[in-house]
Amino acid sequence: MSHEIITIEFDGGCHPNPGNKYGSFCVSRNDTEFFRRSRVEFGYGTCNEAEFNSLQLALEETIRCILDAGIEPKHYSLVILTDSTIVRNRLISKRRARVFKKHSESSHRMIAHADRCLAIMELFDGYNVIWQGREANVVNFGH
Repeated sequence: MSHEIITIEFDGGCHPNPGNKYGSFCVSRNDTEFFRRSRVEFGYGTCNEAEFNSLQLALEETIRCILDAGIEPKHYSLVILTDSTIVRNRLISKRRARVFKKHSESSHRMIAHADRCLAIMELFDGYNVIWQGREANVVNFGH
């Protein structure tokens, strides 16, 4: 069986920062939109947390759909598109456990968010996290 590609594009934010978190995402399979969620509310937190909340929800819904269809996630490669350098760096860095003393509580939360996302991402055959400019998310999600 040839591997298919699942692409997740997402964006998160809050107003003010910190404030009420929200996020949107789109999941595509082989360049065809599979499902989309717009402006999901996540409660109080920071913009960076909202980015991770959006990605985590997208990953959870994607894996649920795959498993409900009786398909093994290893049949898919995963592409994550993000405009967040913090999310990208946390997901691809092998130094995720490093905690900065000045912002230790925030760093611990970001590490926990990254770990939850990575646990799902590692179920796939492979994954690639690609930074894309903010403009794509504004077009896709309006925020």
